[in-house]
Amino acid sequence: MSDLVLDTDQLVETGHALRGVATEFESANDRSDYVADHVGNHDLADKVRDFAHKWKITREEMLADIKELAEAASATGENFQQLDKDLAAAIEGEK
Repeated sequence: MSDLVLDTDQLVETGHALRGVATEFESANDRSDYVADHVGNHDLADKVRDFAHKWKITREEMLADIKELAEAASATGENFQQLDKDLAAAIEGEK
């Protein structure tokens, strides 16, 4: 029988980090507008806005996937942590 080695803390942390990525994706258009307003060149500003807004649909699709992955990572880590505690308690109860 093989041992399962899993860094549950890392899974939970990955979930939190992915939530941060999702937050960045959610505000990307606002930031791109801010950047465009400050680049100092009208044509470049238009290109920045155009690029950011064309990517909006792609970002929204990615955002849904990132949020789902964040939840899966956190839930997996938390569930394995609880399972480990439950198994340890069961083993202690058998002694």
